[in-house]
Amino acid sequence: MILAPQPFHPLTIPIEGTNLIEASAGTGKTYGIAALFTRLIVLEKLSVERVLVVTFTKAATAELKTRLRARLNDVLQVLEHTADAADDTAFNTQCDDTFIVDLIIEALKQESHARLMVRLKAAISQFDSAAIYTIHGFCQRVLRDYAFWCQVPFNIELSEQQHPYLITSAQDFWRKNVAHHPSLAPLVFKNKLTPDKMLGELLPYLSRPYLNTRLPETDLSQHQQTAETHWQTVCSQLTALETLFWEAHTNLNKNSYRKTTFQNVFVHLQQAASAGRLPEVEKLDLFSVDTLTAKTNKTSTPNTEAYAKLSVLAELAQAIEALRQAETDALVGLQLSLLGYLKHDLQQHKKSHHQRSFDDLLLDVHLALSTDNPHHVDLAKAMADTWPIALIDEFQDTDPLQYGIFRNSFIRHQRPIFLVGDPKQAIYSFRGADIYAYLQASNDALHHYTLDTNYRSHAKLINSISHLFQHKQQPFVLADIGYADVHAAREHSDLSPAQTAVQIRWLNRDDENSNKETLRRRAAEQCADEIAMALNRAAAGELMLKNKPIRAGDIAVLVRTHNEGRLVYQALKQRRLQSVLILRESVFASPEASALAALLAFWLQPQRTDTLRYVLSSILFNQTATDLTDLHHNEAALLGWISAAEAALTDWQRHGVYTALQRFAAEHQIETRLLTQQNERSLSNFHQILELLANEDEQSHIPSSLHQWLLNQIQATKNSGNAESNVLRLESDEALVKIVTMHSAKGLQYPLVYCPFVWDAPDNKRNQWTTLHRSIEETELLAKSQLSEADIEQLSDEELGERLRLLYVALTRAEEQLTIYAAYHANCRDNTFAYLLEGLPQANRTEVQAAYAESKKTGKAAAEMLHLYNNWDRLANHAPIHTDIALDIEAVPTTNGLSITIPPTPYQALSLPNRSFAYIRHTSFTGLSRHLNTAEEAEHNTLQPTIDGAEIISALQAPIAGNELDIYHFPRGANAGVCLHDILENFNFNLPAATQSAATSAVLTRYGFGEEWLEAVNLMLDNTRHTRLKQDISLSDLPPSQLLPEMAFMLHIEDFKLIDLQNWFADTTNGLPTEVAKAARYLNFQNVKGYLNGFIDMICQDQEDNVYVIDYKSNHLGHQASNYNQTAMSEAMAEHHYYLQALIYAIAVARYYQARQRPLDKIHVRYWFVRGFNSSHSDYGNWSWNIDTKQLSQWL
Repeated sequence: MILAPQPFHPLTIPIEGTNLIEASAGTGKTYGIAALFTRLIVLEKLSVERVLVVTFTKAATAELKTRLRARLNDVLQVLEHTADAADDTAFNTQCDDTFIVDLIIEALKQESHARLMVRLKAAISQFDSAAIYTIHGFCQRVLRDYAFWCQVPFNIELSEQQHPYLITSAQDFWRKNVAHHPSLAPLVFKNKLTPDKMLGELLPYLSRPYLNTRLPETDLSQHQQTAETHWQTVCSQLTALETLFWEAHTNLNKNSYRKTTFQNVFVHLQQAASAGRLPEVEKLDLFSVDTLTAKTNKTSTPNTEAYAKLSVLAELAQAIEALRQAETDALVGLQLSLLGYLKHDLQQHKKSHHQRSFDDLLLDVHLALSTDNPHHVDLAKAMADTWPIALIDEFQDTDPLQYGIFRNSFIRHQRPIFLVGDPKQAIYSFRGADIYAYLQASNDALHHYTLDTNYRSHAKLINSISHLFQHKQQPFVLADIGYADVHAAREHSDLSPAQTAVQIRWLNRDDENSNKETLRRRAAEQCADEIAMALNRAAAGELMLKNKPIRAGDIAVLVRTHNEGRLVYQALKQRRLQSVLILRESVFASPEASALAALLAFWLQPQRTDTLRYVLSSILFNQTATDLTDLHHNEAALLGWISAAEAALTDWQRHGVYTALQRFAAEHQIETRLLTQQNERSLSNFHQILELLANEDEQSHIPSSLHQWLLNQIQATKNSGNAESNVLRLESDEALVKIVTMHSAKGLQYPLVYCPFVWDAPDNKRNQWTTLHRSIEETELLAKSQLSEADIEQLSDEELGERLRLLYVALTRAEEQLTIYAAYHANCRDNTFAYLLEGLPQANRTEVQAAYAESKKTGKAAAEMLHLYNNWDRLANHAPIHTDIALDIEAVPTTNGLSITIPPTPYQALSLPNRSFAYIRHTSFTGLSRHLNTAEEAEHNTLQPTIDGAEIISALQAPIAGNELDIYHFPRGANAGVCLHDILENFNFNLPAATQSAATSAVLTRYGFGEEWLEAVNLMLDNTRHTRLKQDISLSDLPPSQLLPEMAFMLHIEDFKLIDLQNWFADTTNGLPTEVAKAARYLNFQNVKGYLNGFIDMICQDQEDNVYVIDYKSNHLGHQASNYNQTAMSEAMAEHHYYLQALIYAIAVARYYQARQRPLDKIHVRYWFVRGFNSSHSDYGNWSWNIDTKQLSQWL
């Protein structure tokens, strides 16, 4: 049973159990997720890497990362501006977001203003490690971190293509089971089936282990033998049977037994007999005794003897029909057997191979969490412990496999999980999404919340759309998906003068039939006329949006198919209106992608002049065959191109691919050439691919691997379609009327929305295979031939439900005005509006269709049209007072387009001057150190952020046996490390730890550590305060005014070059231990020209003006003091590349003092492994590096 939803208040809802949050369109779903995430960091004191956030696309993941980081920044900014606030009223003056204000007030009841700021800064600085993933990225993280428990190979390789092994496996099955089979081999040949074709049909279901199948039982060879026996009987007497039939024909009904028809029947039978094959002839069933008797003229006597002899033809028909059914069943059984074979064979193959497709990632994790895996309990517990809370976005797009992963890990271990989505927007069943998985989660949920305030549209528009859907008790057909009331955040439209909220245009004319193509063209033309009229009014100052004229970019036309989109595009073009048809086509399918791939290949191998010729003949250069022939004979020109390629490769290696390509394009006038050709689309594609390459370059900048990545994207597009993040875009799209498919429009919004084709209904053509839900938890895979009448009715209900959800998505994109086009046509009773508008609220699909059919039966098409029109009229003219709906039967006046006169000024491409390009980055030590040139990192993937190695090791280590309560046995992991840093940050080093026990105990308790650890932590604190900064000075000797904890910095770096750093670390005069210097060889990040940011744990200055940089490390190196000797610490410094962090800190401090005219001679760096401090051995735990600032001159 689905629980009644409660309002969602992110600050007060309990953090427990399974929670379902339903977020209707426009109700601020992302804001709600960001608010809840912020609460978890600020109030619940979770670190960003411990809150799992999962969504279903890369674009959504990127947006969430941006929004969540920004939310934390918003809180921090309020805190920074209210550091000296006397009371809570100061927060309201600094922020108008009541959630943030209330959150801060609650947080300050738990900890100090300064401490809260420090934690927020730490969270923001560590945000690169936030656990925000796509569903595939999350599964890849699980497989990587828990490979042993998942029973998968280490270092799996991700392929964006379907598993290449599948075709080999299908061919093996074919050889074993089909190729030499006496019945199946000719059957598949007859039906033109191949391993590739069968694999293509089954591929969407290969990754759905939850599907049940029904294997038909049939004896094909027996049916073949039976049919052949009957056929031979007929053949042996065929001439006699024909003669006998024509003798009896004079007494038969001539409408049923037309002479020409049955002449053809016997001709085909004779031809089949001559060819030695079974006949494919209709009408043979009319030769049964019962049928012949029933069709004998009333004035004649049935010739029972002749009829009995002719009945062998009907028996042949029955045998052939049974054979055809047996053949169909055999093919279904063959395909299901292939499906089972592929599943088993692929699973065995993956045990010893590293390559995985995206689907494999989910399958592997799902299988690892099942009882078939002996480690499933350990794996589930480890996942639940690593991420104690999970937020799952766009949950309506889930499927049983994905929900099973979360249920078997987080829910089973009673971890709080928040599932956020809207069942009314579940529109991706064609991608495998399953609304029943959402409904199952809804049944499982402990709490059910709803977001009920719409921030997108004004009140009358919201109420009008609600009125349409709320007419039905089950507006989306399925009983468990309702339509709850949604309130408007604003009362009035921002259009002036006010316009009708929902305008309905009736397309049919009295003097014509309802031809669908005619209606489609009319819809496109009227829509174009209406848009032109709106823009003309805006140009005349008669239609304003927020006191500014409506622009073309404020308008969207929503369509179902690309063909519909092209109709509107052409109609707008005829009216001189520019529009952009936003198709789901990948930019990697463009000729610019191929040209850039060839260009990069030429840079990598400049001697390959054949590649150069391809580049020069491509769209980027457009050279002719004559040009290429001249080049072939011009050695100097060839050498010039080779030199340019070598220079570009050097640029690539030093500054990244984006800068290299931009500089090369400027030097060789690529942009100018594309503009000269008036090819704005090519220019946009060129820049879009550059951006995608730059994004990938951030992750793996090795030139050859980046080039291979581009080739893989191009091939993947050819094989399997388009990735959502790579859709074509045009830089000037924002200024044009947008024509968008309804699926693509999900998540978007526009002031004016037109829906010109929503009156249409798709043809109900069945696919060969389909899935059918027997219950919420049981789904069956059925072939078309296996569907019963009841199955077909259920599928029709489910298909209508999805079309209604797609309609809801389309209608709720509008901010100010929605225009719907309505029409009658032959299959209107299958239309979504026909269902919503007809009959009583409880009327179902079958009853609705019957009502329209009855009208047509009594008064033909005109009556059915009137029936539909009256329903629309009732919606518009009998709507509640708080709605605003108008039905208009008059056509929009035809227009020639925009009335604005455009001067006939000739345009020409602007010559772009040479300019320098700089790749500006914002990064940190974490961002740099995560790129390592090791075997493990060479197999890089881009699906998830890299987590600091030391933290992962700590988090995954098993508890240490024994009862020791010393600091060596203090718990490990990120939580323990933050706890110790918290204590040290607020510790007064001038006083003994025992005098500060109350404060220390409170911090331990806050982080979940018991009082039994207080003695060990106090000893560590006293050891820390007495540890020597140099021979005669410790922190306990310095007054608080000489100590600066948690110093934040943002360091501008003009050129932080990797090769220069590696050479610098290799220089023995800088004082680094050998093992540390060697580690620098494994760094592998892009050169930085931009900003480095971070926080330094402690800076202090002694009486002699020596400046010390101190960084606390809680790393666990062993269970005794000797494990923290200089060698062990140097190895840790090298392993985790802390020496790079130390250098960055030293540069930041040197710059700080230099800017204040107080340059330092030396900077004393101290890395304190606080678990290792020991009063008997002063060098244990204290790693020192004194840097002469002259050696830092290149960065100062």
